[in-house]
Amino acid sequence: MIGLATDAPLLKVSDLAIEYGKGVSLMEQVGFSVQRGETVGLVGESGCGKSLTALAVMGLMAQNLRISQGEIELDGVDLVQMPDVDLRKLRGERMAMVFQEPMTALNPVMTVGAQVVEVLREHRRMTRAEAARRAVELLELVRIPDAAARFSDYPHRLSGGMRQRVVIAIAIACNPALLIADEPTTALDVTVQAQILQLLKRLQRDANLGLLFITHDLGVVRQIADRIVVMYAGSVVEEGPVDAVLDNPRHPYTTGLLAARPHGSFIEGGHRLADIKGTVPAPHARPTGCPFEPRCVNAQPDCRQSPPPRTAFSGDRALRCYHPSGSLN
Repeated sequence: MIGLATDAPLLKVSDLAIEYGKGVSLMEQVGFSVQRGETVGLVGESGCGKSLTALAVMGLMAQNLRISQGEIELDGVDLVQMPDVDLRKLRGERMAMVFQEPMTALNPVMTVGAQVVEVLREHRRMTRAEAARRAVELLELVRIPDAAARFSDYPHRLSGGMRQRVVIAIAIACNPALLIADEPTTALDVTVQAQILQLLKRLQRDANLGLLFITHDLGVVRQIADRIVVMYAGSVVEEGPVDAVLDNPRHPYTTGLLAARPHGSFIEGGHRLADIKGTVPAPHARPTGCPFEPRCVNAQPDCRQSPPPRTAFSGDRALRCYHPSGSLN
């Protein structure tokens, strides 16, 4: 049974490595933690391993993938070694996930109310009437207007923002300790995006949730996260408090991501956006040294020899880089 110790991280991922097929490495040496009541932003380009990390934590990876090394601990219990039948009980009960596209996350032939009821009856053993009452309360909690009437609607009758609220209601139905949100606002317009972010922040605060928020949008992560973990090509390259990292990045990749964002001069003067030359390498074609070396403006010959080790600095910051930007003091 998962314990309730409070002196350790709620979620701790240590030295995680994932392989595909006959030893093709998709991720290696991935490590980070999430405390209760904390939001950690997991960021990086498409293909860097963000969603795969989330699926590994939830035990939902494809069958042709395997964890070859490392630990994933929830309240001190290693989920990697946990039998599938026990892990299935934890999903929805102690940890839950909000997916990027709500239309594919919801069953199109079930009403939204029935989908919330299903989770409650599976994990809480409620009667159908009890679960229906609680489902309406949850729909109200995520600010769905006229929740009692919406209970009987099918997903296609709801807007994208309302569907995402239903997905969030399902995720928090059993009061999980850990919530993983995988780019939950990507398909939404700016106004609805802001509403969903506010909703997640409120729910996290009220329930003291540990929130792992996955996004490629550094503006969004600054709004919602306490700490940031930057991934590139299946590895963590920089981590630390969100404002410290975004205001003073040390890894050239983080610097490049920030430079590529639209800013005031771009909007007002029509300036061209900066970009990071090249593309994220495919897993089978990654360099033997630093994975970012072929695209890095700071690259030196030693970067091609071996992957850089994790270096901690300034108390609670860390990065993997032989030639960082600025001093690490």
